[in-house]
Amino acid sequence: MPTMEAPMSMRTISCRICRGVLATVLALMLGGCDILSAPPVPDWPGPQAPYPFPDNVPHRTE
Repeated sequence: MPTMEAPMSMRTISCRICRGVLATVLALMLGGCDILSAPPVPDWPGPQAPYPFPDNVPHRTE
């Protein structure tokens, strides 16, 4: 006869989440993840940046 399982308590849920987070951090550290050591992404060009397409491309407004 199947037994009815009690719902998981908050302590059980938080313990599982904590173990998952710790396992992920450990895997990233041991795996040599270079997300934090990668060079920063260059800034998005401002309005003074040149238009990236040549002038002879027809535009929708023409």
